[in-house]
Amino acid sequence: GPISDEETSYYIRLQYNSEFSPLNTKVDGITGAQKDSKDTNDLYKPSFMAGGSAFGYRMDDIRVDIEGLYSQLSKSTLSRAPTPDIVDNLTAISGLVNVYYDVVIEDIPITPYVGVGLGVAYISNPAKA
Repeated sequence: GPISDEETSYYIRLQYNSEFSPLNTKVDGITGAQKDSKDTNDLYKPSFMAGGSAFGYRMDDIRVDIEGLYSQLSKSTLSRAPTPDIVDNLTAISGLVNVYYDVVIEDIPITPYVGVGLGVAYISNPAKA
């Protein structure tokens, strides 16, 4: 049976993420908005539509959870005329399985941890071409 002094419990985590600076990114197979003709990175507006949640189980100093994340990016104002095949937005949906080890240190108000995870992501490709 279970050890009586073992701490186990389920938990739910909700998170909200936002970006305050434009995202410069290159995604294979997607032609994105670019600031000017010399710019090779895609430029998207900061996103306030991002977040996720996780459901997990804690056993003493070890935590295991399943996490889902969602993010949406929109095209920024361009300094040149867009071509018709520019993608207006990107949506990313991802799922992860994570394992954390809480490093308990006496007499400090926070608990550092080490974690590892494995996940998959779907990035929409609403190509206009």
